[in-house]
Amino acid sequence: MEKHSLPGRIFATLILLGCLFGAAVTAGCMGTSAEPEPQVPTSEATLGAHTIYSPAGPKPSFSASVTTPERHMRTDGSCYWIVTGKVTNDGDGPARNAVIRFMLVDDESNMIRATETILAPRFQAGETKIFTIDAFPGDCDRQYHAEIDVTHDIP
Repeated sequence: MEKHSLPGRIFATLILLGCLFGAAVTAGCMGTSAEPEPQVPTSEATLGAHTIYSPAGPKPSFSASVTTPERHMRTDGSCYWIVTGKVTNDGDGPARNAVIRFMLVDDESNMIRATETILAPRFQAGETKIFTIDAFPGDCDRQYHAEIDVTHDIP
């Protein structure tokens, strides 16, 4: 029979215990769970979130209607289109710096062909304004419709 020294046995035991300890520690890390672990929100994820509150009180609100564009010929054979639009502040408060944007839109491609912008520095509650755009450039062989977009500041 072969004799083993005491330091050799201690060394072998320590190596065996180290391997067992390492296997036990890494056993939970080797598997994959069926469901992803829930993410805890960090302050970095919420830094960009902002809540914007509109001021209390009377607010403007706009409605708009526009006529069908009318084609007109110039003496050089080119065409221009005339559009009339009506914009009403239906809200219970005035608007400041109302920007009324008329758009001439191609019916076939639904692309904006031309725009015209009008600024109304003050637009009172209940007020109606009528605007005529009398020189929208357009192609003679195309069909168009008009749209109106209104943006504004609140006083």
